[in-house]
Amino acid sequence: MKIFNHTYKKLPQGRALGILRWLLVPFGSKVRNLSPASYRPAVTLLLCAVLVLCGSLSANAQSDTMGISSNDMMLIMMSLVLLVVLLVLLVAIVLLNIIKMMLNTDLEKKGITIDEPSLWKRLNDKLTGAVPLEEEEAIELDHDYDGIKELDNHLPPWWKWLFYITIVFAIAYMVNYHVLKLTPLQDEEYAQQVAKAEAAKSSSQGSEEQAIDESNISFSDDAALLTKGKTIYERNCVACHKAGGEGGIGPNLTDDYWLHGGSAQDTYHTISNGVVEKGMIAWKEVLSPANMNAVNSYIYTLRGTNPANAKAPQGELYQEETTTSAATDSTAVAE
Repeated sequence: MKIFNHTYKKLPQGRALGILRWLLVPFGSKVRNLSPASYRPAVTLLLCAVLVLCGSLSANAQSDTMGISSNDMMLIMMSLVLLVVLLVLLVAIVLLNIIKMMLNTDLEKKGITIDEPSLWKRLNDKLTGAVPLEEEEAIELDHDYDGIKELDNHLPPWWKWLFYITIVFAIAYMVNYHVLKLTPLQDEEYAQQVAKAEAAKSSSQGSEEQAIDESNISFSDDAALLTKGKTIYERNCVACHKAGGEGGIGPNLTDDYWLHGGSAQDTYHTISNGVVEKGMIAWKEVLSPANMNAVNSYIYTLRGTNPANAKAPQGELYQEETTTSAATDSTAVAE
């Protein structure tokens, strides 16, 4: 702050020219003593460019906004302001380069050469506050411990650069997720994934699958269907009913005794709705009707297989309804 005040007191009388001179301090103390006539046209051009751009922004702000929402208008205004700022910075950089060339030309005519550091070094020193070794006396504190003097150094450069990177990342994150919305937020991404899964589930279930329900279910001996049912059974059912259907936590599926009925409709209903009080979930929340039909038909094939270590029968005996036709002889005479 002391250095700034000291420099500000030395500003020339012209406010704009004085500020410009103060900005050119890194070019050397000789620059501040140059005549304003050498760079007055450049300053005039810079101010004119700023006024023209500001007038253009004002005209755009007063244009007809019919048919444009307030959010769109705000986005347009922000874009215009950003464009104006970028243009002003571009013009300023160009003008400063021109002024620098003019000053260097004047200095060369006077036999003065300026040894300028690289752009990266100037940027690094500006952002990190690095102080050269030969200038450490300027930041030396009054503390002295056994001949060891303390310096008023800034934070390490790596720490500051890491902090600047987080600022850039935060700006990029905000622009990406909240301004331009190029990438969906987590809740939006979740909703999209759920919708995608529902669409895939619907597309995988044809009209025939959708038509399957308890009213028209029946056991099938189709090989492909039974293979599919076996895969589903081994993935979801063996934990409770064991691999051979002999029963474990759940009942035995190989005998003729059933807790909730043994018909095709009964077993499909049990698979679909589950037995919550016994710990069996409703598989209709996980499996499609076609998949439940496949595993229902596979379970039917386990009946009568008599696996080892089968669980004792549970429930009531179920016998399939069979239709038999008794042939009668119309000529038979009852004795």
